[in-house]
Amino acid sequence: MLQRINLVPKRPLAERIKALIPFIFSTMVLLIAVIFFSWVQVLDLRLAETNNTIARLEDQANQAIALSSQIGSLKKNLQIKKQSIDQKTVQIANLSQIKGQKKKFSHPLSLIASLLPDTVRCRRISFTGGAGEMQGTALHYDDLIWMLRSMQRLDIFNMVSLSVTDRATNKDQERIEFTIIMHLS
Repeated sequence: MLQRINLVPKRPLAERIKALIPFIFSTMVLLIAVIFFSWVQVLDLRLAETNNTIARLEDQANQAIALSSQIGSLKKNLQIKKQSIDQKTVQIANLSQIKGQKKKFSHPLSLIASLLPDTVRCRRISFTGGAGEMQGTALHYDDLIWMLRSMQRLDIFNMVSLSVTDRATNKDQERIEFTIIMHLS
């Protein structure tokens, strides 16, 4: 039988393994370093994303705080305006009540003006509630009596009375100071 002869000497298996151990070890160290470096990069990216998220959330929180303070000031302004509106409403109601309670005096005044003779001068006409008072001066007593009776004939005046406060005569001219008291119906 022919036996083959190996002209190239082979190293024994133990030596070959010994020669491969540094290569395998360095490859494993390099692989572990690459994996560790990759892991650090992934963690850095996640940390950067987390920091960005935190910054964005802090901005949103600051905006929310600013908005809540604006809402608080707007609520306060709204309450102040509501109170002002309520006060104005009360004032308007009071003024409306005054207008409703107030009698119209323009009609009685126009009637008095139309009845006033040329010889009678009024100094003051005042109305308080349902009563009125007229003070003035007359040159003729008859004109004063005519005006008094004309007022009594009108339905708007009740209980018209005359009181003479002063009667004087100067150079053939009579001067009468009077007060007429009346009630409005």
